[in-house]
Amino acid sequence: MKHLTRITWLLILITSFASSASAQYGHVGSDEWFAQMRKSAANQAMLRALMRKHGTQQLPADYIEFAGRIVFPEGNPFPKQRIPDLRIKCRDSQADEVERAPFVDDEGGFYTVFKRGQTYDLYWMYAFGSREKFASIFIRPEGGARRKHIFEYRPQASDSRGSEVEQPTVPARAPQQAVAPPADVDTFDLSGFPPQPTNFEEQQVMEEIKYATTAASKALAHERLARYYEKRGDLRRARAEYAKAAYWRSR
Repeated sequence: MKHLTRITWLLILITSFASSASAQYGHVGSDEWFAQMRKSAANQAMLRALMRKHGTQQLPADYIEFAGRIVFPEGNPFPKQRIPDLRIKCRDSQADEVERAPFVDDEGGFYTVFKRGQTYDLYWMYAFGSREKFASIFIRPEGGARRKHIFEYRPQASDSRGSEVEQPTVPARAPQQAVAPPADVDTFDLSGFPPQPTNFEEQQVMEEIKYATTAASKALAHERLARYYEKRGDLRRARAEYAKAAYWRSR
């Protein structure tokens, strides 16, 4: 009888947890979701780079898979409710130098991997390379190999949360010029890019370009290429690619 009672309580707890997880995350963070997200081209490139760097055939033990979800308690404030591109950076670039650019689905869900014991900052990317930091998360060293977290975005409370907007070094064009199609809008200027990717950042740039088939994906690919040039001081190419990104984002 005691054995049956324990089983009954266990079933109740499992059912309660499953209901709570479903209500909180929906499909985001489920085993099926992790499996599907892991198979995407961009995530596979990220995982392969990490494995190669650590000389292993699987995700290094000091990294975890992460299911994030961004929600808008006060409603989605962005034009046409289009969520901007997400960027994630580790505060300690020596520990983890890779800037993440995960895809955010219609439910605000995204997949990435993080290193244990590190703090990561989340940013929205805006036109011409400006970015707004809106959240941070510390990845505890202890705990499971999969984590979940909900981030709330309240733009009007950004000052109290310490959010900040970082301005780009590339001068911005006037808003009315951003929608005008620039020269060679359908091409990616790779004249300053190596013939073959030599690191993870360059691999990610090529992945974005390879799968740039829609206006949104073209905007992201041109923006990533622009930031690559900007970080290397090549402002001429960066300006041209930012202009293309702005054009495709307006389509």
